[in-house]
Amino acid sequence: MIDSYIVQNSPIGIFVVDKNDSFTVFNRSMESICEVSADDIIGGGLDHVFSEHFPVWENELKELFQEAKSSLETVAEENIPFSDRGKELNLSSVTFFPVVDDSGFYDGMVCYVGEICEEGFREKGLLDEISGASKEVSVEKDIPVVIFRWSAEKGRPVLFVSDNISQVGYTKEELESGTIKYIDIVHPEDRKMLLADFESFETTDRVYFSDDYRLLNRSGDSFWVNEISLLKKKDDSSFIYDGIVIDKTDRKKAELSLKDERDRLERISSGMGLGLAVISRDFRTIWANDVLRDIFGDVENKLCYGAYNKRSKVCDGCAVREVFDKGLDRVVREQQGFDRNGNPMWSEIIATPIKDSDGNITAAMQVVIPVTKRKMRELELNENRARIESILRSAPVGIGVIKDGKFEDINDRCSEILGYSGEELTGRSIRSLFDIDDTYSDVEAVLKSGIKENGVGTIDTQAKRKDGRIIDVEISATPIYPENPSKAISFTVMDVTESKKNERELKKHTQELEQLNRLKDLFSDIIRHDLLNPAGTIKGYTEILEEMEDDENKLHLLKMIQDSNKRLIELIENASKYEKLNSIDEIDYFDEDLVAVFEEVVRDFGQALADKNIDVNLFSEGPCVYAVNPLVSEVFANLLSNAIKYGPEGERIDIAFHDNDNTCKVTISDQGDGILDEDKLFVFDRFKRLDKKGVKGTGLGLAIVKRIMELHGGSYGVEDNPEGKGSVFWVTFSKSCL
Repeated sequence: MIDSYIVQNSPIGIFVVDKNDSFTVFNRSMESICEVSADDIIGGGLDHVFSEHFPVWENELKELFQEAKSSLETVAEENIPFSDRGKELNLSSVTFFPVVDDSGFYDGMVCYVGEICEEGFREKGLLDEISGASKEVSVEKDIPVVIFRWSAEKGRPVLFVSDNISQVGYTKEELESGTIKYIDIVHPEDRKMLLADFESFETTDRVYFSDDYRLLNRSGDSFWVNEISLLKKKDDSSFIYDGIVIDKTDRKKAELSLKDERDRLERISSGMGLGLAVISRDFRTIWANDVLRDIFGDVENKLCYGAYNKRSKVCDGCAVREVFDKGLDRVVREQQGFDRNGNPMWSEIIATPIKDSDGNITAAMQVVIPVTKRKMRELELNENRARIESILRSAPVGIGVIKDGKFEDINDRCSEILGYSGEELTGRSIRSLFDIDDTYSDVEAVLKSGIKENGVGTIDTQAKRKDGRIIDVEISATPIYPENPSKAISFTVMDVTESKKNERELKKHTQELEQLNRLKDLFSDIIRHDLLNPAGTIKGYTEILEEMEDDENKLHLLKMIQDSNKRLIELIENASKYEKLNSIDEIDYFDEDLVAVFEEVVRDFGQALADKNIDVNLFSEGPCVYAVNPLVSEVFANLLSNAIKYGPEGERIDIAFHDNDNTCKVTISDQGDGILDEDKLFVFDRFKRLDKKGVKGTGLGLAIVKRIMELHGGSYGVEDNPEGKGSVFWVTFSKSCL
């Protein structure tokens, strides 16, 4: 049994747990380390006992133990500090050696702890007792652990070896007598390497030695062993090794076989860009290929959920766990994790079981396919789809889909318009909404015609709500499958009942206004005719009286009557013109030379210009042909009339045309008193006439100019004459506005 005298008194701390991780061996060195009796330990659970008596367990050793258990490989760590109850012990090394059964399953664990308070052991004489233990110890012949002591002298003579050396065909006597030295049973190919390791080790300050190499049995067959020994320096400065040799041939063969398989998988998977990993039953990564390491970094011997996903427990929906728990042959999942740089990523995980010869699942093969780009596109598409659905659901117009003449889907607004719930309309024939004097036939015909010609059909019609009320609706429809329009269509519907009502009322009011305008125009014509008749009579009789009268006072009074009557006639004419201009919105245009039009206006004002001895200067580089209405002559006449009225006698009026191909600006400059800046803002308004001493007017001339220019889409204005006296009125005609 492993629990032998030598094991119990070994200077190396040794403990053993069974496959349930319950203590079966806890030697005296371990009692000294943990300061606890083996009687309190044996039979207890490893995790519970060490958590209570061995604080370093939670820090480092527990992870090492789990690593060895999951990988079924020896795991060692050096320079681990132990601290208990204020006492600090420095250890060279701790090694976990897993034990497996005949089927290759985990069957327990042997742990070796080196260099623990060596002086204390010396005081007890335990190191010296090993040499005399051969006569007192009974060790079972078939255990895989051989205990030994040999000297560091040439050939490595054996000072002590346990009886179970007979397992490999040698006797205890022939080794301890020096007939066969330890180096003689080392495989020839490994001797040079092992001796070099010994020599190198003996030059260091370390006292704990561990190595893997091959031995030869009596028949010359080789087998793999793991040596774990403690180096002791004798008084004569020579060294002796106290240790254990453990047969690991099966494990080594499995490792080599696994390595070959890994290399094969590495070659295949790397060429395909797939990550591969072997995951143990406790979710540790036993092996990972280069692709996976490039993505996640060094993941071997680490918990997969921590290495790949930065989590503290197995992931929800883990594909590997389903393989272990349910025994499934193939599980596919999508998993979100993080790459080696901490960037979030998505992978498609394919997990399959790895089974032993008895069909038991011992591990899982995990294929990792990076799908981050695809997943991001999917998430973006889903987000866009959700956003569009949200917009459609909350849209202010009714939206839906019709398939085979029945409602397939509608949004909330459509339900609200038609008075049905979504469930009530889904599957309902669209014909039922237009059962009003065969309306459906007209709707169907118009929509089909529009779809055929333009891809979209639109119609204003009426529909019947669930409550029986008839509403005005505007429907637009377009096929979902253009190659097969009859298969399904999407549609929008708007309740235009209120707007149709307003439209009808507006049409009625428009007709009434048009009638009123016609009456107004008739009334304006009547008023103009009735007012001009007496004004004309007054004008005629006044002219007769002027010819008959010689009295200067009476002639003066007659001239005042004539001037007042003239202004009255002008007011009537301008008022009539202004009202007619306000009653029209569009005018016809004809190509005219603006220069020629203005020249004709100047000739019409020849007498008025002569009466005030005013000269007119007209400047133009040539004709200015623009599309205008004949009303433009009224613009020029009113502007010239103003310049004559407000200009002093004996001065001049300058008329200039500035043509830049797209616009023509016409300016009329006078030499009058000018206009204050505050008055320029309203000088073109109706009945807004400036108070000019000795000048009479109606206040409608510039308002007429404003309206005619608005009909032309042109602009107008007034500014100070740059010569320092008078004003400059201007109008602009634009070809692009017409």
